[in-house]
Amino acid sequence: MANSHEGDFVIAKKIIEKASNCKADGIKFQRFTADELALPNHENYQLYQSLEMSDNAWKKLVIFAKSKKLQVFFDVFGLKTAKVVSKLNIDGIKIHSADLSNPVLLKFLSTFKKTILLSTAGSYPYEIHEALEYLQKTPKEIILMHGFQGYPTSINEMNLSRISELKQKFNLPVGIMDHLSGDSEFALIVPLLAISKGANVIEKHITLDRSKKGLDYYSSLNPNEFRTLVSYIRKTESSFGKSNFSLSTNEKKYRLDHKKNTISKKLIKKNSKLTENLFDFKRTKTKKNSVHFFEYEKEFASKDIKKQTILTSDMITHNNKKVVAVIACRVESSRLFAKPFHLIDKEKFSILDLLIEQINKSKIISDVVLAISENPGNESFIRYAQKNHLKFVFGSDKDVLKRLIIGAQYVNANIIFRTTPENPFIYWEKIDDVLNKHIDGNFDFSVIEDIPLGCGYEVINLDALEKSHKFGKDKHRSELCSLYIHEHQKSFKINRFMPEKSLQRPEIRLTVDNPEDLMVVRKIYEKLGQGKKPVYLKKIIDFLDMNKEISKINSHILPGKSRIWD
Repeated sequence: MANSHEGDFVIAKKIIEKASNCKADGIKFQRFTADELALPNHENYQLYQSLEMSDNAWKKLVIFAKSKKLQVFFDVFGLKTAKVVSKLNIDGIKIHSADLSNPVLLKFLSTFKKTILLSTAGSYPYEIHEALEYLQKTPKEIILMHGFQGYPTSINEMNLSRISELKQKFNLPVGIMDHLSGDSEFALIVPLLAISKGANVIEKHITLDRSKKGLDYYSSLNPNEFRTLVSYIRKTESSFGKSNFSLSTNEKKYRLDHKKNTISKKLIKKNSKLTENLFDFKRTKTKKNSVHFFEYEKEFASKDIKKQTILTSDMITHNNKKVVAVIACRVESSRLFAKPFHLIDKEKFSILDLLIEQINKSKIISDVVLAISENPGNESFIRYAQKNHLKFVFGSDKDVLKRLIIGAQYVNANIIFRTTPENPFIYWEKIDDVLNKHIDGNFDFSVIEDIPLGCGYEVINLDALEKSHKFGKDKHRSELCSLYIHEHQKSFKINRFMPEKSLQRPEIRLTVDNPEDLMVVRKIYEKLGQGKKPVYLKKIIDFLDMNKEISKINSHILPGKSRIWD
């Protein structure tokens, strides 16, 4: 409500009531004293004094707002009021950009454990960064708020593109405070555009009657306008749906009604190889999901198929196994940020570059898919995928298992080759041997054992992952993607692939999870690397055996919880 209450407790209470009736999520007050804001000779000093309300009045307003199921936030403009409001039953505090470089206030709020809204108005990146260094000393939710008050702000000064830039640069949620004129046709549109650019919070002023031109009326909405905006926001949120490709009921109906079916041109005998010249592609009165060309290509008829028959799954022998490498990606790490992008030769090639080059040596793996965390800051993986012509999907940061499943479904694969993106030296020379044994033995899960950490990989059937996701708990859906299989081994057919004796060296670390790991792999590459050409694991182990001082660099680091198949 900013200062639209004009220092009147009754008006403030009415505004809270209106905000609640409009279905807002929360309300934000401004709490200050004239002495905190300005010197007595400032032109607005007396105005600031007239807007002050007692501590008891603010306490009552908080209680009233809470009774209306509203979250409560306070703008604070100094240490004194920050100390007062932090003791109230509030959900967070907003720091005005005027105090972005106020070390006294920042130090106090560094210990505040509730949400901080941090205004970035008129601020340079280095100022935001320095403020965050104070505030992030204790864990808390911090939301950067973009926009400034131009009394009112013009549409061409919105700079909505800065929302995604702030998200990427600081890896934090970002909100918008547009401050457009309340009577502008864009006052209800810009917040929706901001949401489409990634805004997580919408701050909008509300007043009882803008026509009276009271304090802060410039960018305030009347209650009926505010109610309309909230309705638009809810509809905008619902329009986003889900990022995966699960079809809704109506989409499935559309598919049945409009997609062309695969129809046999003539009688096709059992065991005949299915080729495109045997079929037409047309809409049919009978509504069935026919088999897509790329699903039956190179397959054979499991029965006689009459002329003018819609091709369905039961008419096909399913001998073909499609393998995809799905790499779960995110930049966040408490030990080494953006691990996959670190250059292994300090000049040209990243860890991820080398890993994908090794995977591409397989003649069985058909695709590489990056399964990217949907959290802010992971846009670099999108750019990498686009630059290198790789397929990619998005999913929950915490539900890594679901991301793998989505990645496989995206290319219609039924077997997942899984490794992690921080491994520059996998046992690439045996990928196809492991895959062939997995397929020929009809295994659900295959793993290489006793290999140096970071060199192994897993081969998992899609239905095994789906079962793990369905029956597992949150811990099974984390980066420990095969933990459910490990804990329920009797429910799965498992192949444990043992490398040759000279490679059974689990004490060696060739993954990159810490700065020391990066030092080791760079020294290996410096000696053995030739461009992106894969290096044989035996040569790496022999090199480390001859240069034990290199192995010692990271030998003190424990394997961690990810190594569950020893």
